[in-house]
Formats: sequence, structure tokens, C-alpha cells
Amino acid sequence: MLLQVLMLQNGFVMGGRMDRFSAWRLDIDDMSYEQLLELGDKIGHVSTGLKEDEIAHCIRKFKLSVLNELSSHNIKVILEKKCSVCQEEYEGDDEVGKLECGHGFHIQCIKQWLAYKNKCPVCKTEPLARRS
Repeated sequence: MLLQVLMLQNGFVMGGRMDRFSAWRLDIDDMSYEQLLELGDKIGHVSTGLKEDEIAHCIRKFKLSVLNELSSHNIKVILEKKCSVCQEEYEGDDEVGKLECGHGFHIQCIKQWLAYKNKCPVCKTEPLARRS
């Protein structure tokens, strides 16, 4: 009976919906740093990035001077004054990696980014769709 009352109370707190998974939820707000680290070790790491060969398939490599020339011929190249990943300005003949969406970055910056996350840092489109 007590369990049913507690479930009913939780249901009202959750906006009238019964939450049958409430016992599984963790209250991380009151956890210490060490407890959070231990929890992270238990949960593990899930990589959302791409492998090196996948990265090579979705980046087109250019020299900055070539990209500037392509832009002058109305070819879709979106290149800011700074790399959106490292926030450094482009210089001289830097190597730039261009994604399918048109955004360009320092080649090393975008490779590092894509190894971490399979999304353009600017527009969030996936440069390479995951194959099941």
C-alpha cells in the first residue's frame, strides 16, 4: 500500500504521468567529484566521432589561395576570417579542409573535431552519414 501511495505521489510530481523508471534515476547534483569520476568509469565512453579513413572521405583539402580563387568564381565555399575550431585567423597558404556543407577549417582542426564528433562545428550537419 505504501509503495502505491509513493508511486501516486511521484506520478503527480511528474506532471500526472507515472514514471516507472524513477528508481533508476541518479541524483548527480549531490555527487562528489570522485563519485562522478567513478560513475564515468562505470558508464564508459561512447564515441560519436569518425575513424581516420571516414574523415578522409568527407574532407576536401585545399590551399587557402585556391579557396579564395574558387570563391571569386561563385563556387560554394564558406570561409570565415578565422577557423571556427581553433579561433585562429587564416594565414598565407594554410591548408584548409572543406566539408560537403561548404564550411572550411584548418585541415588539422577539422580532422581533430571530426574524430571527436560527426557534425560540422558551424551548421551541425553530418559530413558523413553512419552506416548501419
